[in-house]
Amino acid sequence: MPITEILRSAHQALLRNWGRTILTSLSMVVGTASLVLVVVAGISGRNYTLDIIRGVGTNLVSVGNERAPTAERINFGDLKAIQTEVLGVRSAAPVVASIPTVTLNGIGRRVTLIGTTPEYQQIRNIEVLSGSFIDQYDLRNRNKVCLITKPFAEILERDPFYEGYVTLFGIRFSVIGIFKERVNTFGQTEVSEYSAIVPVDVARAFESDDKIDFIYVMAESMEVVSQVSDKILKLLIQRHRNQNFYSVMTLSEILNAANKISLGLTLVLLVIAAISLISSGISIMNVMLITVTERTREIGVKKSIGAYRRVLLTEFLVEALILSFGGGLVGIFLGVAAPYSIRFFTTEIQIEIPAIAVILGFGVTLLVGLTFGMLPALKASRMNPVEALRYE
Repeated sequence: MPITEILRSAHQALLRNWGRTILTSLSMVVGTASLVLVVVAGISGRNYTLDIIRGVGTNLVSVGNERAPTAERINFGDLKAIQTEVLGVRSAAPVVASIPTVTLNGIGRRVTLIGTTPEYQQIRNIEVLSGSFIDQYDLRNRNKVCLITKPFAEILERDPFYEGYVTLFGIRFSVIGIFKERVNTFGQTEVSEYSAIVPVDVARAFESDDKIDFIYVMAESMEVVSQVSDKILKLLIQRHRNQNFYSVMTLSEILNAANKISLGLTLVLLVIAAISLISSGISIMNVMLITVTERTREIGVKKSIGAYRRVLLTEFLVEALILSFGGGLVGIFLGVAAPYSIRFFTTEIQIEIPAIAVILGFGVTLLVGLTFGMLPALKASRMNPVEALRYE
């Protein structure tokens, strides 16, 4: 029998009970939409989480020594050694921090003063909202310039006597820019609500020694972070001869943990969606079994006039596939439309709709229809024509 004739026959059979057909397809709509939404949510959530961590810097290495005595604190000699002797280091920036008190609108506020170098902007993912970042010229000439955070700038601008300068430790600094951290750093940051960035040599003038509070190192790639962190620790031990004083931290472990957690949650949600699809498949199987029973005499007539078993098998399988195909198409549409519509309400959340979600949803839906439609189709194809004709 031509495939067009099989399709026409299956279509007519489904139209005889169009209400039952629609209700059965609705179960596939729910199952397929759930599967697509789970894949979209899993992939988008995973990418969002990993992008935040990558934004902080998967190739970032933080070197500190808070527990070290003054004589063993990391210094500018260590910084130069890291930059010149450790392979895989792209750049490094020191941080010399102090906390002066500034009177703002009659209220004394503690300001985090960050002395660093121009490399700090790229390494720490700093976004300059206005103005410019400190450069090598400011560094060489020890210019009294600074960048401040937006909340700090907003308070200063409300002062009628503000003329683009802020006084820190009794020294007037010209404000050359406003900055913020480009991404969330999960609280692991030296940048506070009221912070100012100044050239490192200027910040050193406020300290009694040559110490560095910590060093940020950018590795050439994520793949060499582990080797770079090990080499830095060995270098510091060689220069200071005490391992317990120094800590070298990276975000690679956090990234790997987040990746595993996201994958685990996605798998759990996929199992839940699969259960929904299996329930839909069982619904299709039950309806098809009822259909086979109702059409027993019709099957007997077809077999008595020479219909092949494979023709009947194909016809009932096509009916099951049409049920799952129609429900799958609507389910995919709803599963894609729901996350896509979020873009019309907010631009802060970017939901990725990967092609794999559509392909997986459609493929699994057809597979469910084929699998659960097989039993009714086999039952119809194996009927004895004599007994089928005698069925009342």
